[in-house]
Amino acid sequence: MPLDESTAAPRRRDRDNIRDLLLEAAITEFAQRGFDGASTTSIARRADAHQPQINYHFSNKSELWQAAVDQVFSELDEVIATTDFLGDPEAGFAALIRGLVEFAAARPELHQIMVQEATAASDRLNWITDTHIRPRYEQLSTLWAALQQRGVAAPIDPKLIYYVVIGTTSLMYINRAEARILLSENPANEAIIDKHVAGIVAMLLPHYKPATRP
Repeated sequence: MPLDESTAAPRRRDRDNIRDLLLEAAITEFAQRGFDGASTTSIARRADAHQPQINYHFSNKSELWQAAVDQVFSELDEVIATTDFLGDPEAGFAALIRGLVEFAAARPELHQIMVQEATAASDRLNWITDTHIRPRYEQLSTLWAALQQRGVAAPIDPKLIYYVVIGTTSLMYINRAEARILLSENPANEAIIDKHVAGIVAMLLPHYKPATRP
């Protein structure tokens, strides 16, 4: 007879599981403290692991940082992977906005890491820009130019739309503590997210009339 959850043995902390726990701890540490402020000792402690386990899975702190960044961008891609930009660009853009807002609300660490890294030149910034940011920047710029040609998009330069979109979809969740004070409620509430998405879509696609919720 199978054991239920209350009597089952704890999940074995195998090598793959430890690596996942270390990555999650690293994402939090790098988001809160930046690369220079985060320590592998703190990351190991947060993961309830030992320093040698970090050394086993990652050759150095830089490799751990890159793996953490790859992980959060992979999570973002999973959220927006099914977005249809070709069949219906307006609906696709509205769905993209919803995906970005919901992801920022649930996973603010990605944008917190970017805030830590994007304010000063470094090899890490060059890597994250070339590996993760530039492809998304170019894709969004191309989509925006197509929406403008269709006459449904606000008059914003396609070269700037990436920053408009990322800023409007993420800032409230990066500054979640401030937003709680100003809104007197959790900014990640579903009702707030719905209003946030609707406001951004209305601002950027003023002529778009969704048949259903974007």
